[in-house]
Formats: sequence, structure tokens, C-alpha cells
Amino acid sequence: MMIQKIKTYAVLTAAAFTLSSCLDKYPEDSIPSDGALTTVSEVNEAIIGIYASFMSSSLYSGNLTLLPDIQTDLVYGVNGNTGVYGDVWRWNDILSTNPEIESVYGALYTVINRCNFVLDRVDAVRAATTDDEELDLLSGREQEVMRLIARGYTYKEVAAELFISIKTVETHMSNVLRKLQLSNRTELTRWAADRRIV
Repeated sequence: MMIQKIKTYAVLTAAAFTLSSCLDKYPEDSIPSDGALTTVSEVNEAIIGIYASFMSSSLYSGNLTLLPDIQTDLVYGVNGNTGVYGDVWRWNDILSTNPEIESVYGALYTVINRCNFVLDRVDAVRAATTDDEELDLLSGREQEVMRLIARGYTYKEVAAELFISIKTVETHMSNVLRKLQLSNRTELTRWAADRRIV
């Protein structure tokens, strides 16, 4: 009886740790979908991810070639199903009962959803993209920090404005100066004024 209680407590403790470790990462630490793709390089990475999703074992299993035949059976199902893929569809709710075909549709929906995600955001990225190659070297956050510093904000004011730490502002500024090959805030302000981005 005592061993049973100890096992129960151990399982409950393990479950509590597992659940609490997952809960602390959601949703505060997640990236909002509208901020997920903000630069051309992020869009390029998303497109590479779309190509990678095409490499799904479900799409390369040979089952993808069955879909036109299954759809033909569905179209002609009213007049009489050929029965070739009789184990695939139940006609009362048209639910897939074949895990291989389910995985093909799941992989296709993954590809389609990723494409839609990129297409929904690519216009905003295109609008935010400039012809200035130097400016395009900076990430979106680095551009925000750069603009505020060029306007005369202190690191503390930038941190408060962007809800980040002063150390993060310093890191972004260091990256900005390095990428633009500038040595101080004065040069950065002049650089930004020349491009009318302040």
C-alpha cells in the first residue's frame, strides 16, 4: 500500500514538473504571428522551410499518387464507387480511415498553411524593405534602436520605449555601429540624417 502511494506521488510530481515547464513558455515567450516575418532574410528562411516541408516522408511515400484516383472514386461515388480504395473512405461522414492517406493530406495541409502564412505577410515585408543596402543589413529591432538613438534618445529611454533592457540596447547599438562601419553616435546621427530616416 505504501509503495503504491509513493509511486502515485512520484508520477504526480513528475507530471507537475512537466506541465509547469511547458506553461512557463506560453504565451509570453512566443513570437506573435504578425511579428514573425519582418525582414527579407526571415521570409527567405520561411520559404526554405516550405521547401523542407515538401521533403515529408508522406509526400515521398508513393501515396501521393493515389490521391487523384481516390478523388475520382469520390466524384463517381454517387453513381457507384469503383471500390478500388474501399478501405480509404467511409461514405457516411467521408472520413479518412487509412493512416497513409491521412498523412499525405496532413503533409499537404502543412505546406499550404506555411505558404499562406508567408503570403499573408510578404506585402508588409516588401513595404518595409528599402533600396538602401546598408540599412537592409540591420534587423528590424536594430533599425528601431538606430532611429531612436539618432533622434537623441539615451540608452535608458530607448530601453523604456522598446520594453527591452539597457544591456540589450547596448548590444543592438554595438551591432549597428559594426554593421554600418561607424564609430560613434555622432556618426550614426549624421548617417541617418543623410538618408532622411530620423
